[in-house]
Order: sequence, then structure tokens, then C-alpha cells
Amino acid sequence: MKEERFNKLFNIFILAGMTVCVILSTAIKMQDEGARTILLVISAFGALMGVASTVLAANGSIWNFLFGLLDVCIYSYILYDSHMPSQFLLHVLYFIPMEFVGFYQWRRRGAGAESKVKPRMMDSKRYLLFSLLFVAVFAASAGISWLSLSHGGTEFTVGKVAMDALATTANIVALVMMAFAYMEQWYLWTVVNIASIILWTVTLLTSPEAGYAIIPVVKYSFYLINGLNGIRVWRKLSA
Repeated sequence: MKEERFNKLFNIFILAGMTVCVILSTAIKMQDEGARTILLVISAFGALMGVASTVLAANGSIWNFLFGLLDVCIYSYILYDSHMPSQFLLHVLYFIPMEFVGFYQWRRRGAGAESKVKPRMMDSKRYLLFSLLFVAVFAASAGISWLSLSHGGTEFTVGKVAMDALATTANIVALVMMAFAYMEQWYLWTVVNIASIILWTVTLLTSPEAGYAIIPVVKYSFYLINGLNGIRVWRKLSA
């Protein structure tokens, strides 16, 4: 099967599969007693914008930043409602501005309405720099999450704090890599997706009123599949 045909079919699978799963999971959760219908619908729409963004990003399209901005704005509210302080602050103060930074940087690397970005690969110096950044951000994020939850009267566990901090840190570092079109970003997005699946699954199982958490679980599952394809595509684009 030719590369272009495979990518087209794969993208259709991700987009169609995500749409079907979101519609079904939303419809099912609306039947629950006390279901928050408006939040479920908003969350579903944001999830669809998010998966469209990741599919476009995996294919090197600059249009991913438009869909990504919609997803980040919606997801920020969901995080606030779910008492995940470090990730909420991350999205409002960092993710939203970085959508504009990424758009500008991709334009500088040749991305346009119909042209793909030209990715690059990191050298040993940048690997060290990003590794140090990861450790520093993880320590700060874990501290902020623990202080916010412990003083806010919200029940939490060390595992939830650590997973929240891991997802936050990987998000921060991966977004910098994405903005500057480094191929290695996709390895960190894999970490983000796995950590987020675990985090939202725990939220769904331990908080009966957070039924809408099923949508982020589904979303990050598709993100994980798409991200693995992103590694393959970007390795070829950066060669």
C-alpha cells in the first residue's frame, strides 16, 4: 500500500473512530442519573477538535493550531471543574499562548496552507537541555499540584499527584518541541497520552459524578494511536 493512501485511510480511521466513540459514550453517559448534559456535549466537541488537531499535526499541517486552540480552551474548563490545578494552569497560561507561538514558528519552517512543515531532529546538546528541563518542570509541577490539592480540601493520593505532574511536565516539554518542529516531540506525546489515560480512568472510577471523564479517556486513547503514527511520519519528514 502506498504511503499517501495509507496515511489517508489511517486519518479517516482516527477521525471516524473518534467521532463514533465520542457520540456513543456521550449518549450513554447522558442516561446516568445526575448527568451534566451541557458539560458532556462541550467535552465531546472539544475532544473532536483535539483529535482533528493531532491528526493534522502528525501530518505536518499548520492548521493543527486552529483546531488545537479550540480544544485547549474547552479542555481548560473541564480541568478546572475536575480539580486538576496544575494542568488547568498549564492550559490557560501556557498551552493557549503556545498555539500562537507554534503557528509562527511553523510558518518560519515552510508550513503553509498547502505545504507541510520541515521537521528537524535534536542533537546530543539539545537532548541534555530538554532532559534537564523535564526534571526541573516535573519537580515544580508536583510541588504545585500537592500544595493546591492539600490546601484546597480536595481528596487526592500521591499517585494522582505524580501522574498529574508527569502529564503536565511532558505536555510542557513536548509543546516546546512541537513549536520548534522537533521530531522527538512524539515520544513525549506518547508519555502524555498514557499518563492522561491513567489519570482520567482513575477519575472516572473514583468520582461517580465525573461521568464526562469517559470522553477524555477515549480521546487520549485515539491520541496514543495517532501519536505512534506521528513518530513514523515525522521520522520520514525529517530525514
